[in-house]
Amino acid sequence: MEVKAQIARPVQGAHLIVGQPYRIFGAAWSGEAAVRQVQVCTGDGRGWREARLLETERPFAWRLWEYMWTPEEVGRYTLRCRAVDAAGCVQPDLQRSDCESYVANWIIPVEVTVVPEPQAYQEEFVI
Repeated sequence: MEVKAQIARPVQGAHLIVGQPYRIFGAAWSGEAAVRQVQVCTGDGRGWREARLLETERPFAWRLWEYMWTPEEVGRYTLRCRAVDAAGCVQPDLQRSDCESYVANWIIPVEVTVVPEPQAYQEEFVI
């Protein structure tokens, strides 16, 4: 099992409101080495920032995490996260053609749009 983190919320295509805090959260996991850190990039040019790991560490279990973000400008953003484990392995940016199934651990970006005010109600589902 390779080290990996993934964003659960917001979902792909979500609309967030400028100036309002938003909780970016998801899960991280690894093989034998424990997850030590999750980093988040909001695509605002400020690079990677550390997310907060939730719950206590347990061997061979997912580790939930969160990062509070307040978008300061209207526009499109690419949210990314990556995990780092206790062995120093870092989740890769790009897909490797020789990795499929449970070893598919590259970063999966989530595109969101920050809008100036709330829009009509829209359901968000992840399947």
